[in-house]
Parts: sequence; C-alpha cells; structure tokens
Amino acid sequence: MSTATRPLPPHGSLSRHKHHGCNCHPCRAKGLEYNRIRYRRIAYGTWQPLVDAAPVRRHVEDLRRAGASTPSIAAAAGVSTATLARLLYGVQGQRPAARLRTESAAALLGVRPEDCKIPDGARIDATGTRRRIQALVAAGWPFTVLSGVIGIHSRPLGDLAHATQVTAGTARKVEAGCRRLIAYTPEQYGIPSQARAVARRVAKRNGWVQLGAWDDIDDPTCEPNMGDDAEPNRNQLSAYRRREIRYLDSFGISEHEIASRLGMAPAYVHDLIRDMRAAA
Repeated sequence: MSTATRPLPPHGSLSRHKHHGCNCHPCRAKGLEYNRIRYRRIAYGTWQPLVDAAPVRRHVEDLRRAGASTPSIAAAAGVSTATLARLLYGVQGQRPAARLRTESAAALLGVRPEDCKIPDGARIDATGTRRRIQALVAAGWPFTVLSGVIGIHSRPLGDLAHATQVTAGTARKVEAGCRRLIAYTPEQYGIPSQARAVARRVAKRNGWVQLGAWDDIDDPTCEPNMGDDAEPNRNQLSAYRRREIRYLDSFGISEHEIASRLGMAPAYVHDLIRDMRAAA
C-alpha cells in the first residue's frame, strides 16, 4: 500500500535548502542570504533566532477564518505543514509552540488571504460582508438597488446583512459591489429621497453604521468608532471625518468630491489628505 508523499517546499525557500538539501540556484541564494543576515546580527548582538509565536498564530487563524486551508497557507509562506501544526496545535501531546523561528514567522506574517487561492465555495467568516451591506444601507442605499449592483436577489442579500458565515465567492461579490458604489452617493445614483430615508430608518433600527465608522471592517474584534445614538464630541467628530476622508481617498475619489460629500472646505480636505499621506 502506498502512502501520500508530502509536497516539498517551493524552490527559493530556506526550508527546502536547509531541510531537504536542495542546492539549486534560488535555494542556495536563499541559504546564503540567511547566513549573511545571521552572521551580521550575531556580530552586532542583535541575533534573535526565535520570536513570540502568538502574533503569528493569530494571523494564521485570521487567514483560516478567511477560508484559507492550512496547506495553502504553508505553500504561500514557503514553510512546512509540520511547522503550522506545531504553531496551531502542538505535536505529540505538547502545547502549541510558544516560540517560532524568525524567518518562519516573517514568512507567515507576510501571507495575505489572496495569496492562498481561496475557492469560491469555501465557507468563511461573514463579518466584512455583513458590515459592508449594513453600511451601504445606513448610507441610504435600498436593498433593491444593492441587489442589482451586487448581483444577489434582495431577499438573500437582506439575510446576508445578519449572516455569520458566507461563501468566499459571495464575499468577493459584495466587496466588489461596495467598491463600485463608494464612488457615488445615493443621490448621485438617482435614488429617490423617500427610498433613501426608508433605508436609513432600517439601518438606524438595527444599529447599523456607515463605512467610515470602521477602522478595519473585516476584523471581528473591531468596534465601530461612532454609534448612531451617540452625540459625538468635537474630537470624536474630527476622528470620524478623518476616517471618512481616508476611506474615500483610498478609492481614488477626488479631493473636491470628498469635500462636497462631507460638507467640508476643499482646502481643509486637501490638508488632511496631505498630512495623512505624509504620516503613512
């Protein structure tokens, strides 16, 4: 009876060079680079071969919630699945690893969900999808309009506004629709005032907030920065406006249009965008 062979790490990875003896040019170059960094840091007294595994474990768990499988994460990072097993579960009855090799930690922290080729049918956390739909309704977009733009019937779209899980394909559809609509206000799109008012009443009744209230709309632990019922003070309002400006600017919307939407002076918006870009 044959057993399945675990795939080797990709060429150009330190793991393939160190643990599998590959001396092809990319693997050898990776080994030489690693040794140069190691010797230099040893000489300066800054060599730290192991780092805290907790932030890496949280990042990997976020990737898995986004629908990425353990093998796809390992392949994207160029580490072995055994390394991930030690990080997530521990092996041979031991607890999950408390420390991780610096190079493995850096490689795993650099992996993004899009690097893992998550299939459309994979079930993922619905936080970002749910919040995007809620935020559009809070801005005055009716479900019937969102349905046509996103390509999902209004009834299941309404269900998604309360969902806890969603397929990756649906999440991508909603995000793409949100990106298309962020370039307009409901008024510019021709939504009648009565329909806008109804949508906003639905959002207020459910406690939904607009996009600018989220520092990280996909993070389940993130809380909105302004509640609908709270009367913001001057500092809160200023912070909220900066988040709105940053969000709209990230979609390439002009400074003049941002100022018009938010009821601000164009010079004020220009200065804020300049300062935020300088600080980035």
